[in-house]
Amino acid sequence: MGEGKLRTKTANFFFAWVQRRRYYAIIAAALIVVTVVLLLFSRSLADYGKNLSLNLGADLIGTIVVLFLIAPFLTKADRLNEAVLDRFNHRGFIRQAAGARHRIKIMELWTDLLQGGYQDEFLTALREVLSRKVEVRILLLDPDARAAEQRADDLLQQTDVVNNILDNLRVLNEFKRDLPEWMRKYLDVRIYSALPPVQMYRVDDHVIVSFYPVNMTSWNAAQYQTSPQAQLGQFVGTKFDELWEARGTRWLDQFWSLTLDDQTERYEARFVTVDEQIYVSGRKIVERNLRSGIDGLPVRIVDGNAKGEVHRSMAYLLTPLDQTSPDLAMALDHFNRKYGHTHQDVILKLSPSPAE
Repeated sequence: MGEGKLRTKTANFFFAWVQRRRYYAIIAAALIVVTVVLLLFSRSLADYGKNLSLNLGADLIGTIVVLFLIAPFLTKADRLNEAVLDRFNHRGFIRQAAGARHRIKIMELWTDLLQGGYQDEFLTALREVLSRKVEVRILLLDPDARAAEQRADDLLQQTDVVNNILDNLRVLNEFKRDLPEWMRKYLDVRIYSALPPVQMYRVDDHVIVSFYPVNMTSWNAAQYQTSPQAQLGQFVGTKFDELWEARGTRWLDQFWSLTLDDQTERYEARFVTVDEQIYVSGRKIVERNLRSGIDGLPVRIVDGNAKGEVHRSMAYLLTPLDQTSPDLAMALDHFNRKYGHTHQDVILKLSPSPAE
């Protein structure tokens, strides 16, 4: 009685298993039918038995080779490609980057690969791969974005997030400026404003992912090694692409200079943003408007984004900051912080035009 129940249970399990995989079962059945038909048809051929034995023997040897020799290597490769690391291995990544063949992608707030003892080694690796026409894409956080303050709060204000980002952007700007013209097109640095859920470092098909823990920088937290084809790799790849093409994302050049248009001429000016108030370095603008004067000159900001869209802002009036202005010291401090040297230029404040 018990044996009969066991057979019934086994049969039910088998049918349920086949039902769940019915498409595979149909394909397998079709292949079996085709194989049987071919075998029956081949019986009339000369040396049927010898040829059948020879082919089956070759297939058997191939199967053994795959199962016992190739499969272990593939399994080992999978294990190497999916791993959890205690922290980010900076020099390991630099070595990987130096050997890149197709692409390097970095999505970070800022990276200490561009600071301290890693900077020269990493920039040397970048120059090497750029000389081989490897595409390098780097996404860093806009230091003026609210997300920078948010991350500083997460780190209990013990890490100067804004200065670290500014330092990265200065290094990349100088590095790109010193590259030969033909190499610059392979290096693209963009600045985003929304805090991403993860950081990503990718070299070809090797991806390192980490999240942003509280009280700790991301490279000191657990790192997840994966591939672009894995679920985690696909997730971070999608996030990278979204930020790369986001409307609020800007090119590196746009972070360092602002385009102003007064309807007769365009000016490229250094600028800072303080609590959404924009100040520009205006010596050239003043020199070109000596006769008419600069105070109250109406201008518009001509800005673009990573999607290639060009936007003309509302009208602003330019107002010079004199020595008695309470905004002057604050504006100068931000200019010095951003551009990295003592700023002695004329500072102009952009105020919304009453006519708008």
